Amino acid sequence: MELGYPVGVRFHPLDHELVAYYLHKRAVMGDQFRPNVVSDCPDFYGEKEPWVIWDMYGGGGGESNKVEALYFFAHRKKLNPTAKRFDRKVGSGTWSGESSKEVYNTSTTTHGKSVVIGISRHFRYEGGCDSHHNGAWLMQEYQMTENDTTVLCTLRKNSRKLPPPTTPTANVIKER
Repeated sequence: MELGYPVGVRFHPLDHELVAYYLHKRAVMGDQFRPNVVSDCPDFYGEKEPWVIWDMYGGGGGESNKVEALYFFAHRKKLNPTAKRFDRKVGSGTWSGESSKEVYNTSTTTHGKSVVIGISRHFRYEGGCDSHHNGAWLMQEYQMTENDTTVLCTLRKNSRKLPPPTTPTANVIKER
């Protein structure tokens, strides 16, 4: 994903900026709000593996174009119409929950207290067809307090548990 930033400049928004600006604008404007830093990924909770999504949306750039995280608008689906829980399947695995926290708007207060504007949940990829990828992919899901189906997600590689390289060059080196 080429963003056109000068060398050394990174897109690294804070949690409250993702919720208060990007997710809020998406809720108000719908699909007409298309920032070049957040992609639409209709299959984010679908049949594609996280590493496939990563490559499709530009995360697989070379070292000179290193991407730390990809940002997506996605729609969650409930496990069934009456369920309170959401389906977080991805490819052959699932997003397994690690933690969650409230997101506060730092500029708005009510009686001296910050206002909760959303929730941030952290997940890791587990149970997929290739055990090397288990735990190697991390996802954060941001939800506004008043809208629980449209979310903003970040996708990252877990630097502590990177899968082995799958390039032909890496395989040749490994065989020697």
